Amino acid sequence: MRRLLASGANPRSDDGRETPLHLAARHGPLELVEALIEGDALDWLTDANGRTALEVARAGTARDRDAIVALLDRERIADASFAAAVAAIHTGDVADLERLIDAEPRLLRERILGPQAYRNAKRAQYFRDPKLFWYVANNPVTVARMASNICAVAETMLARGIERADLDYTLELVMSGNAAREQGLQRPLMTLLLGAGATATPRAIETAAAHGELDALRALTEAGHTLTPTIAAALGQTEALSRLLRSSDPTAIQSAFGIAVINGNVEAAKLALAAGADINAPMPAHTHTTALHQAVLQENVALLRLLLANGASTERRDTLWDATPLQWAIHQDRPIARKLLEQT
Repeated sequence: MRRLLASGANPRSDDGRETPLHLAARHGPLELVEALIEGDALDWLTDANGRTALEVARAGTARDRDAIVALLDRERIADASFAAAVAAIHTGDVADLERLIDAEPRLLRERILGPQAYRNAKRAQYFRDPKLFWYVANNPVTVARMASNICAVAETMLARGIERADLDYTLELVMSGNAAREQGLQRPLMTLLLGAGATATPRAIETAAAHGELDALRALTEAGHTLTPTIAAALGQTEALSRLLRSSDPTAIQSAFGIAVINGNVEAAKLALAAGADINAPMPAHTHTTALHQAVLQENVALLRLLLANGASTERRDTLWDATPLQWAIHQDRPIARKLLEQT
């Protein structure tokens, strides 16, 4: 398997029923599952029955089934003290969290280490080996309902000292996650984190915009953050975007273009192209795709026509599925997009 992967085999391909990771998770051995993960298999992909590799492993027949399940269970925390602290965050038990942290201050400093296979993988993975503070964002979603007093929970940890990098990354998680917004907790958490010194980095802004968390961007500007080309493109503020692009560097222009495309803002995308954006460059956050892949997924006819008229490549393949925009249109059943591409 390692030789095949090194030669270019795609561990994310499937036969219409399941991926290689599902098959390995069912039958083992553990080393085969590890090799696939290190080769950039995606553990969140589902089979034809909607099951993840973890769910398949739990019902599998491998001799080392328990070890495979432990490997694939990304929510599993082997350290009992960390597990108890995370549980206290989720339930909003401030008193228990204070007791745990005061007894073991390391809980705020150390990372919750997962299996080595994920660190060996080439593909960047968010929320890998997390810090305790990151859990206040509930992104990825690990509990159906966040504690209503999550700001008080966060304040408990802030009072004991949180590193600047963790403040910034937690803000990014809050801004880009839908769970906090849907419960009315995104803005209060952002206010708390910004007040504690967190910075909304360009990556945080791109990530939020790429996941459609536009209210987080509005909250950011309302809190006094400078309006950037990326934010203006996401919110469809074309007049401001036109002004900002005149003095923007190529990185900012490219970010504005990608975010405009992802959010379906055709006029903003047109402005960024006129400012020099590369129409075939990887997208922000969804870096495996091009603008044309994203437009196909949205089946945004105006955007598709704009991109095709300005030289978007119909042959460029994405880097996860190795598929062209037309193949995306076929696989995702986008008949209008498919017709436009077949006529090109």
